[in-house]
Amino acid sequence: MKLTRSFQPFFWDTDFKTIDLKENCDFVICRLSEKGGLREFRWLKKNFSMKQLKNVIKNSKNVSAKTKNFWKFLK
Repeated sequence: MKLTRSFQPFFWDTDFKTIDLKENCDFVICRLSEKGGLREFRWLKKNFSMKQLKNVIKNSKNVSAKTKNFWKFLK
């Protein structure tokens, strides 16, 4: 599993080439859920379990209440 080049703008503050999805999965999930759109949402659902996504988003301090509320209602 790898981040596509089109996601690079979401990681403007990080060296995109060094992002490791296994080590940085929480960071990637939070950033794409907070800043991404439908394409990023679909990518997240395809690459992570819904349980993992919800758990990371629910417990993150870097995700807004609005985003947490959105994910809370997904199945």
